[in-house]
Amino acid sequence: MGSALPKAVMATVKEKQSSKQFQVGMAEVNGWRNNMEDAHLVVLQEKYGIFGVLDGHGGEACSAFAARRLTEEFVKGGRPESEEVIKKLMFQIDQEFLDSGKPSGSTCTMCIVEKPTAAGGKHKLQAINAGDSRVLLGRRDGTIVGVEGGTDQGLTRDHKPEDPEEKKRIERCGGRVEIAEGGVARVNGNLSVCRGFGDADEKKSGGPGPEDRPVTVDPEFTYIDADEADFVLLVCDGVSEGNFPNPEVVKLAAEVLRKDNDPVAAANAVIHKAVEMDSKDNVTCMVVLLSGASEPAERTVELTPGPIAKLGHKDFRKAYSSMCDRAGVTLAEAVMQRYDMLADLLKEEDPEAKEDAKLIGTPSGSTDEERRHWFQKWLNNIPAEKETGPGGMDMESIQQMMGLFSRDPV
Repeated sequence: MGSALPKAVMATVKEKQSSKQFQVGMAEVNGWRNNMEDAHLVVLQEKYGIFGVLDGHGGEACSAFAARRLTEEFVKGGRPESEEVIKKLMFQIDQEFLDSGKPSGSTCTMCIVEKPTAAGGKHKLQAINAGDSRVLLGRRDGTIVGVEGGTDQGLTRDHKPEDPEEKKRIERCGGRVEIAEGGVARVNGNLSVCRGFGDADEKKSGGPGPEDRPVTVDPEFTYIDADEADFVLLVCDGVSEGNFPNPEVVKLAAEVLRKDNDPVAAANAVIHKAVEMDSKDNVTCMVVLLSGASEPAERTVELTPGPIAKLGHKDFRKAYSSMCDRAGVTLAEAVMQRYDMLADLLKEEDPEAKEDAKLIGTPSGSTDEERRHWFQKWLNNIPAEKETGPGGMDMESIQQMMGLFSRDPV
């Protein structure tokens, strides 16, 4: 996916929760995309946990809807007792979204982890996948543990139109696989992924069952045992779309976990490395530790602000504000927090910190309320940045020129 913003939005939303059975950390960034379309779910119970990452496309409606409905059904109905129950549930939720008439679609990858019944026993993992998000299993020494058929040593197989099995299935269901610009295989010339929720236009042929459509949410399942010291990662394809293979993802997460055993820090390291390695997509990583916390904690969400120098660009500002909303803070509060971080970043000779410090100047106000007012006023007065087109010319000028050319001759 190509760049859509002048700079990646690196405001990072971090989420953490724990129980006596699990510790879970999640981190996500908008990156280069115009808006954040990922969602996730966590259900913690005494004997099991259910974890999921959903990667939306064409908007965030489908991923948000499916994550919410899956959570509701898992909380209400408990751990699904069979593959058929899971399939039925996913088809049901898919149809609910299709009936809403809303556009967009979403991949979905999940992992159900059953705790051992006796001390020292194995954890039972069931990976559930529809799309190209992934479930990975790692050891504390940085080794990745995969399954036969898993993509890049993962526990799941990417469902891509160019895959021979998927291509045959798509064509059997009345669809076609086209090689689009850039050499990317797409279902009906449209989607580069062929399983997931939503995408109504790609579910009009085939049948009669929902599994017999060119794009289907029909999931695949894999099973593996794990030790309590192992950890599970659930990642959207934004983690892997650059130059960041699964074994390197696991290795990095393990390095961070060996330092302080913090799943949030590990997830944060993964998503920032993914952008560094040229991912141009939204990026989400969830890290699940199979050992519980001595002091369980309720879900907490926080924002770590990223560079703000492009807030004059309307699309950058919109995406940045959206990430603030996900963490429950205002844009002004995020800029205040970014300013408070600058002193330490400037000591590290961070060039983006220098740019931000020059842009903000010297805030005034002795109370939090006064400072918030100053930063809100500062935001209101940021000059709008013009979008640039070919040759560096701003888009407004290009549109005016095109208007002149399109006029009828006198």
